[in-house]
This record gives sequence, C-alpha cells and structure tokens, in this order.
Amino acid sequence: MRKDRYGRVIEDISSTDSQAAHNLALSIDERLQALVYRELNNAVAFNKAESGSAVLVDVNTGEVLAMANSPSYNPNNFAGTAKDTMRNRAITDVFEPGSTVKPMVVMTALQRGIVNENTVLNTVPYRINGHEIKDVARYSELT
Repeated sequence: MRKDRYGRVIEDISSTDSQAAHNLALSIDERLQALVYRELNNAVAFNKAESGSAVLVDVNTGEVLAMANSPSYNPNNFAGTAKDTMRNRAITDVFEPGSTVKPMVVMTALQRGIVNENTVLNTVPYRINGHEIKDVARYSELT
C-alpha cells in the first residue's frame, strides 16, 4: 500500500509474480552502425546542416540494421547534453514522404536510362487535377 504523509492509503499496490520473458533478437549490425554514424556526421558537416538522421533497413526483411542521428551524444556520459540532442530524430520527427522517396526515384530513373548524371531537371511547380506540386525550396533547375 502507498500512503501519504498522514498515513492515509492513497493507492493499493498489488504485486504480480514474475514470468519468463521472451527472447529478444536485435538486428543492429555493429559494423554498419559505426559506418552509418561516421558517414552521417560527415554529410552533416559537409552540407553545413543543423542535424541529420539515417536509418539503414534490410529491404528483404524490414530489419533495422543501423540508425544514427547527428548531433549525437554519449549515452554513458550525458551530463550537460541538451535534451534536444538526446531525441532520436529518426523516430520522433516527421519527414515529408517526398524527402525519403526522392533517392529511390532518382536511382530508378538512372537505372532505367531515363536520366543520367548530367541531366538538368526543371523543378518549376506544376498542377495536377487542380493541385500544385512543388518543392519546399524554389529552384528553377537542378542537376
């Protein structure tokens, strides 16, 4: 029983006998995790970005092989670390589907010969069935 400072019962806490747990298999690959973490940090620095997230997934099984965020922190010593830095952006933040699908579209277009590495793309907004399709930033052409 849980009581307040006057001895009044405020909660009746019952206990449950322990039970055998299920097996837990992690899919994170230590080598891939280190590689993804290093490359993400390099990409954030190269692009002068405030932050970045990367998730490496096995396309055949859906298993997460690596997940990284930048900036990051040491979970063994997080004294003085800002709460925002401890957030796992790959899980908690919302991303526009276009941002995650664009690399797949580009790879498919390259693979099928629709475009090549020198192709200039017109990114001016256009309309489909009365809906404007546009990028978040206004660029007339991209390579």
